[in-house]
Amino acid sequence: MEGLEQRLAQLESRLARVERHLDLASPPQATEESFLFHASAPGRDINPAQLSRPAATSTAASTPDREHVTPRAGGAITRLLGWGGALAMVLAAAYLIKLAYESGWLALSAQVRIGLAVASGMVLIVSGLLLRRKDRHYASLLPAAGVVILFLSIYGAHLHYHFIGSGVAGLGVALTCIMSLWLCRMFDSDLYALFAIVGSYSAPFLIHGTPHRIWPLILYFSAWSIGFCLFSLLTGRRRYYLLSLYLAIVGFDIIWRQTARHQWQAALGYQTAQLIIFATCATLFTLRHKRSLDQRSAAMHLPALLIFYILQYALLHRHLPHLAPWLALVSVAAVGLCYLAPRLLLGRDFPGGRLILTCYGSLALVHAGYLELVPPTWRPWLALLALPVLMAWLAASRRNLATDWPFLAAIGLLWLVNFGQIIRHDLPVPIHGHRILALLYAVELYAGYALLRKTKDSIRLLSTALVYLGHLAAMAAAWQILNSSLGVSMAWGLLALICLGVALRLRDRMLGHSSLLLFIFSALKVLLHDLADATPAVRIGCLLVVGITFYAGGWLYRYMEGMATPESS
Repeated sequence: MEGLEQRLAQLESRLARVERHLDLASPPQATEESFLFHASAPGRDINPAQLSRPAATSTAASTPDREHVTPRAGGAITRLLGWGGALAMVLAAAYLIKLAYESGWLALSAQVRIGLAVASGMVLIVSGLLLRRKDRHYASLLPAAGVVILFLSIYGAHLHYHFIGSGVAGLGVALTCIMSLWLCRMFDSDLYALFAIVGSYSAPFLIHGTPHRIWPLILYFSAWSIGFCLFSLLTGRRRYYLLSLYLAIVGFDIIWRQTARHQWQAALGYQTAQLIIFATCATLFTLRHKRSLDQRSAAMHLPALLIFYILQYALLHRHLPHLAPWLALVSVAAVGLCYLAPRLLLGRDFPGGRLILTCYGSLALVHAGYLELVPPTWRPWLALLALPVLMAWLAASRRNLATDWPFLAAIGLLWLVNFGQIIRHDLPVPIHGHRILALLYAVELYAGYALLRKTKDSIRLLSTALVYLGHLAAMAAAWQILNSSLGVSMAWGLLALICLGVALRLRDRMLGHSSLLLFIFSALKVLLHDLADATPAVRIGCLLVVGITFYAGGWLYRYMEGMATPESS
């Protein structure tokens, strides 16, 4: 027995070596331990027949039946063929409605042609519904083509053949849109909602009679806006009310300007109603679906708000110029309310809503508030107060550069424009106290640098810009206040020495290095201005001032270079 067992062991080892040499993999065998492990698990019963079942049987059993596998509709060839077929059907219907009538090859009446087109559209819709269980995505192409054919049939019957009136055409468009929205829910496809929205808002352009009466048009557009907002809330997709927002604002404005431009009160009421409808929808959408408005979605809302602001402000400025800026600021308050309501009710911040508020608010504050309401004589003084507001925001603990940058950009732009006019002494109108404005700007800039000097984050770059701009403002103030060229040179040199002294006291390398700007401008002033136009006594005095300040500055600079790393770096 022992010899037999040894020979069997040798045969097994040889067989294993042959399999390894031929790279043969034996079918996986289920060990007893694995079955015991599964059997010990709760809720698992092992059939003893499984222990002797061949591996091939289990493999075949685990392979899905290919006859029942639903083909995927995501392939490029499948989509190309499907869309090509649907487009061919739509073109065939269009040819049946209009082109066949013009060429005369089909001896059928207009009513028969329209009836055949409507029937073909309904057949495509029913066919898509019947094939929906096989492949919902691919089958949705047939009803999509059917909806387009129904729209073409209605407009063809109204525009080309004129055997249905505007009332019947409008009712047909409404029913087709409702059917399209229902198909959107059935097939879970945005294509049908797109057809419904575009088809509804384009109807006034294609149906005769509707554009010439402004009040029915207002009711028509407002009803569709409310309907699509409700549909967007029901389906949980913002894109529906966003597309409706653009078409409702732009489409009405085009028709109003062409047909009823004198009825500006109606247009103003319509624009205000649209703002209320869609702002309420955006707020309710966030509250209902607990889904915050991200920055990408916010970027899709901003052009619509910009269009609304431009159209409404142009209308107000023409007919109510005194109220236009104030009403624009009221609209900012309305947008702010739509942002604050979800934030307070849900207890969290929404970056997208905050971005919309800062963008729209910055636009209205700069245009309506600053340019329209502030008199030109007080604008530099208001800009002087803008920098402390910016400093207060930077000191706040809940700042967010990703969403608040429009507010910062607006304040910075206003401040820079006025700062450039002050230091160049190029003011468009006489300003009260203009002689000391540059000096006050310099003091403000130095104070801002003192507050931000020890910051460690990205604000450090802003503090560096503040000290250099402060030097420019101080030099401009000396030039505007002092009437003597020698006095200006002395003021610049003294400022450079004070800057170096303060840098040594505070151990601030950056402040000390910024004094080089003052030394450079002092030298350029002497070379380019004083030596050319001044009297000999002034030239001598300016050269002495520059020489003394340069030598004293070099002496102080020696100590600054030997300092250790400053606290502010």
